Order: sequence, then structure tokens, then C-alpha cells
Amino acid sequence: MKVTMAYIILYIATSTDGFIADKHGGVDWLPGPETECDGGFEDFLNSIDVIAQGSTTFKQTLSFIDAGIVADLPYGGRHMYVFTREPMTTTRSDVTFVSSIKEFLQILKNDATIKRVWLLGGAELVASFKDHDLIDECIITIIPKELHEGIALPKHVLHGMREVNSKNLSQGMIETRYVRN
Repeated sequence: MKVTMAYIILYIATSTDGFIADKHGGVDWLPGPETECDGGFEDFLNSIDVIAQGSTTFKQTLSFIDAGIVADLPYGGRHMYVFTREPMTTTRSDVTFVSSIKEFLQILKNDATIKRVWLLGGAELVASFKDHDLIDECIITIIPKELHEGIALPKHVLHGMREVNSKNLSQGMIETRYVRN
């Protein structure tokens, strides 16, 4: 049973064989910012209020800034809630560290302005949100590449969901949208 008024959307890409990252946690197999078609990412980003992500995903994104791959986090200034079990600090004003789903749900309860949450990843956080029955919608973009091993999208994430549409994007990508039954 859904326990929060915020609508939580898993928006993620997978390889054709179901992996969200390679065996080292890398995502360099994903199309880069030079891709002609953003697959509706900008529209999606404009529809959300905050982002929930794991600390590994957050650190990986920061490494893209450090490497000069991107100038800043590509999230349009959306506030990020980073789930972590270890103490973390940042000088960024757009990041709040949280230690549990319970803490995050309390934030959602206390902030009625948060209506739509992007569940960004990784696999462990996605599984935890699913285990707590918090995912309302999944938008999964399949990238036409096989990794053969890596970090898989949790198998049970689509349990209790129904497909509502699927569309072909450029470069052979397919986006499928699922909603809670």
C-alpha cells in the first residue's frame, strides 16, 4: 500500500540484457549528451520536483564533473536526496543526505510542495523503494547494447506494474512506461 502522497517515478536506462551498469558500476555504454534525441528527458526533468538517488550514483555523477565530462549535475537545479549509510558532506546547497527511506518519507510528509520524485538509482535503492511499495511508475529506456554482466535492474521492480505504452526512440532505443496496477 502506498504510504506517501508524492508520486515516485523510476526513470532509468537498461541494456537489452537488463543491466543498469557494467560490472564495474560504469555507465559509459549509455548514449552521451551529444545524442540527438533526449528521449523526452527534458520534459521528464521539468515534471519532477526532487531526485532520490543512492550515494554511489551521486559520487559517480560528481566524478563526471571532476573529469570535465559535464559542467554540473544535469538535473536542472532539482534538489537531490542522497541515500547513504556512511557520513557524507558536501558544499552543495542542492543536496540533502538521508540515511533511510523512513527519513525520506518524513521529509515528503513535511513538505507538501514535493509532488513528483525521480528515483534515479542505483539497483539497491530501487529494490528498497520497491520493497516498501513506493514506486508509482517506471519509465525504462532500453539501450540497444548487451553488457552480458554487470549491475542488473532488480527483477521484481515491474511486479505489480502494467505496461501503458512503449515508443521507439532514435538510435534503436525503446522507452516503455509502466504504472502501478
